[in-house]
Amino acid sequence: MTKTIRPVILVIHQDDLVINLCRTVLEKHGFDIEFAMDGTEGVQRVYQAIPDVILAGSSAPELNGYQLCRLIKNDPVMRKIPLLLIADLGQKMDRFWAMKAGADDFLEKSELEAKLLKKITMVLDIYDRMDIDEKRMLKANNEKNPFNIRTRLNQILDTSLVESMLMVEFRSLADLVHDSALLNYMLFSLLESILEYDAAAIFYNDESKGPRQLTVHLPDGSKQSPARIEAMTDAFFKRFLDRGLTAAQLELQESEVIGVLDDTADPTEYPTFYVKEVRLEAKLIGAIAFYSKQKVDYSRIFPVHLIEDEVRLLMKLRHLYSQAEILAITDSLTGLFNHKHFMNTLQHEFKASKRYEQELSMAFIGVDNFRQLNDEWGHACGDEILRHVAGLLESSFRSVDIRARFGGKNLAVLFPQTSKEPALIALERFRQKVAETPLQWKEARLELTVCGGLSSLTEETASVSQFIRQTEDALTDARNKDGNRIEISPA
Repeated sequence: MTKTIRPVILVIHQDDLVINLCRTVLEKHGFDIEFAMDGTEGVQRVYQAIPDVILAGSSAPELNGYQLCRLIKNDPVMRKIPLLLIADLGQKMDRFWAMKAGADDFLEKSELEAKLLKKITMVLDIYDRMDIDEKRMLKANNEKNPFNIRTRLNQILDTSLVESMLMVEFRSLADLVHDSALLNYMLFSLLESILEYDAAAIFYNDESKGPRQLTVHLPDGSKQSPARIEAMTDAFFKRFLDRGLTAAQLELQESEVIGVLDDTADPTEYPTFYVKEVRLEAKLIGAIAFYSKQKVDYSRIFPVHLIEDEVRLLMKLRHLYSQAEILAITDSLTGLFNHKHFMNTLQHEFKASKRYEQELSMAFIGVDNFRQLNDEWGHACGDEILRHVAGLLESSFRSVDIRARFGGKNLAVLFPQTSKEPALIALERFRQKVAETPLQWKEARLELTVCGGLSSLTEETASVSQFIRQTEDALTDARNKDGNRIEISPA
């Protein structure tokens, strides 16, 4: 006849009332009970008895329940044992810390008699337990080598200490999410100190209107050829085609390198390319990659999973900041930059053009007969007309050109380092595109046209306000000549 194996419950608590209550409730229902009076003794009993469930008091002396829980849950062998924390004070913070420490469930001291049996039965039903052979091997190993328990605990403590220190270092970088360049510099400085690699790369899929950028880090003492960096960038982004980036976005790629580029360096290919994507609600928000000249399985290296978790958190913070930043500078109707951002950019570009004697052109654009269309078809149609024209505007100019809703019905384009001739060619191409792309509004097919005023910076343009007046005057001239044309300011 096979003897029934009774589940073993280890109770770690300094209160005799709790111990007696657990014995009374559990023994009559077929459980074997082991006891320990404090946390240090309790850890020893965990490794000696290999219990099926651990009940630990939150305020045990020497080693409290939260600390004991973190120790056990950081042991890959013992972490499968369900651990229930008994909160002596019954406060909300006890429940919070119990969950943060990794406890599988939580009991208040006052509800032990009513809920203990139900909780024990539930976790035994839910969690897979060690089989009898696995327990026997662990017990025999620990009895054969009494120092094994202490060695294992020291390893767990050392690992936990390293993880805690790394988490503190990574979390300190959260203050830099507003500045991706500084964030990357500090992040790679930290990564270089804890992980071996010959190159690393990071990418943020910011919701910006600029090009996607890969930042590549070459650790101290490493060199790479520009040709290999270009190939790395190309390969990095192509893996995301149809998986988070469009073909149009891939054409905007560029690289920034932190490290030494050398044309004479051997354009080394890296046998190991380990990449981790970061997604938020299925949206690709970034990725990090490690390259090595050796064949390395980064997934098996101790700090890599922690690094991935912390980088994932930084990328989520960066993504949220990017979204907030875009909302602050974007017009809600058209999706173009708003008036405030356009003016800030204009001020900056105006000063830079004057200082470095660079070209700068600007255009204001209006929809012909907009007031009549608005009166005839309603304000909802007027909004749709602006969205329609703004969409064509967005797709008709270079990424470096600043497209904005300047105010009301007028749109604007700023052309940095561009003279009036190439700006005029781009504007004429846009004007023709609008004329060739009617808007379907309900049952009507609206044939739209636009007019524009173009002005370029000259030595006589003394201020931003004068530059704006010149462009507005050119737009007014185009309207007065029946629209569907681009006029250039004579100034």
